[in-house]
Amino acid sequence: MIYVRSHSRLVPIGNPQEENSVYAEGGAIEKVWLTMIPVRDLDAAIQFYTCALGLTLQLLAKERNWAEVGPDEPLGKIALFVPEKGDARKPGGPSGVVLSTDSIFELHRKLVDEEVRFIMKPEKRPWGGLMAVFVDPDGNEITVVEDSQHYLRSPRPEQPERPERDDRGPRCSMR
Repeated sequence: MIYVRSHSRLVPIGNPQEENSVYAEGGAIEKVWLTMIPVRDLDAAIQFYTCALGLTLQLLAKERNWAEVGPDEPLGKIALFVPEKGDARKPGGPSGVVLSTDSIFELHRKLVDEEVRFIMKPEKRPWGGLMAVFVDPDGNEITVVEDSQHYLRSPRPEQPERPERDDRGPRCSMR
């Protein structure tokens, strides 16, 4: 294993599972893999997310109180989990999850037929898209948007300059 000094301590370079492994490149964030929503009852949550929302159950690990739902593509899943005792994450309130739909009014109609409660009905937002907010059976707030032009309305912003990494510390200052 190869070590370097970082902030007055030695840290390994590369994969600690392989001897003498050094990463030449890589380590960039590629995509959002999944987001997590705490629930009280895993079976009830699976029922809601698969039946009412139409998401596919992708992984089920009941022994760990864990399930993943989402599209068949490899990323963009929602992990449903029952928090362990002492876990600060509790069901209820804003989840931070934003789903996309091709027809927010049709989705709203379908979910109302499934007796899903909306705390914000579909409405036009100042940024140009349509948005609604509903709650799952545990009170987790889920936002849904219809906005096919979202990334076409504004050009991609210029990315901040990232200084080259050197042996004096991190590239980006978090101050």
